[in-house]
Amino acid sequence: MADGDHIKYSISEVAQMAGVSPSTVSRALNGKKGVGNEQREKIIRLAEKLGYQPNSLLHSHGAAVRKGLIALIVGDIRNPFYTDLEYRIQRILSANGDYMVVVFNTEYAVDRELAILKMAERSGFSGIIMVTAQSEELQEALAGSSMPKVLVNRILPSYRGDSVLTDNFQAGYLAAMHLIDLSHKNIGYVRGPLISSASFQRFEGFQQALSNFGLSIREENIFDCDLMFESGRRCGEEFLARDYKDRPTAMVVGNDSAALGFIDACRKAGVSIPEELSVISFDDIVYSSIEGINLTTVSQHVEEMSRETARLLLRQLEGNAVKPERIIISPELIVRGTTAAPASTWQAHEIPKTDRRSV
Repeated sequence: MADGDHIKYSISEVAQMAGVSPSTVSRALNGKKGVGNEQREKIIRLAEKLGYQPNSLLHSHGAAVRKGLIALIVGDIRNPFYTDLEYRIQRILSANGDYMVVVFNTEYAVDRELAILKMAERSGFSGIIMVTAQSEELQEALAGSSMPKVLVNRILPSYRGDSVLTDNFQAGYLAAMHLIDLSHKNIGYVRGPLISSASFQRFEGFQQALSNFGLSIREENIFDCDLMFESGRRCGEEFLARDYKDRPTAMVVGNDSAALGFIDACRKAGVSIPEELSVISFDDIVYSSIEGINLTTVSQHVEEMSRETARLLLRQLEGNAVKPERIIISPELIVRGTTAAPASTWQAHEIPKTDRRSV
């Protein structure tokens, strides 16, 4: 190998070879406290032997910046739930050190999630928070990564690290029970991708509630979308365009963003909510309580979720080797103005044919 033709190692790879965490490598190479002299010398010798060099761009901004970058990977950066999550996590991390949260938008694409994870390792990010983890490929990538990391609102079968999630089965059950208590018997569902553990468990909880009361869900009442606002609107248009003999009197929608799109399509077509159609969803985003929207929803308690996520990540960043935790947050039903008892009759509302679009 010619001089200068060195293999480039990431901080995670150096940490793995040294048998320590990436944050310990960072502290050792930057003269920070928290590393014993013997261990510090061992890490320095290994780094010199490997020719380890931090990412040049980050290096030019100093060790504090390299140490403090946290990657937050989300599926839809426009979703206010993710914005609120990032805002709250950033405030907590900033209060506990020189940390900066960098948000990456994947549009729920697995290949993009994998690319961002690899980039974060190569670039010397200190930690990673994933709100989109759902594939086997990502599961394998996370298992092979030594970076401090926390999964948020997702479960992966082989993942053994820290995670913070809502009891999504209970959330789906609560949404269905609210409608059943209002005397709805014909209830539809707009669900997210079932590869997502959150979407799958919410739908399972919904089905269980219906089953407990002898109610069934019909295939023609189920709609699938990626839970973005535009997809929710398309589902609303498709719902109105279907030739129902017995149209649902209530709909559960997989998250608030899609629910707002669904409601927008219905109201534009003249459907009165909740007088003619009740709608309930999940997340309790900041816009849900605005006058004129007043969305009935199931809260994930984003403040508690953010607090626990930041706590678990900080524990790893500080090198505290303890048993991983799985924090499960209880959801809460927030009743507002988009749900009511069913009307005696449901007036069919047609949308203009030029506006009809399939999901």
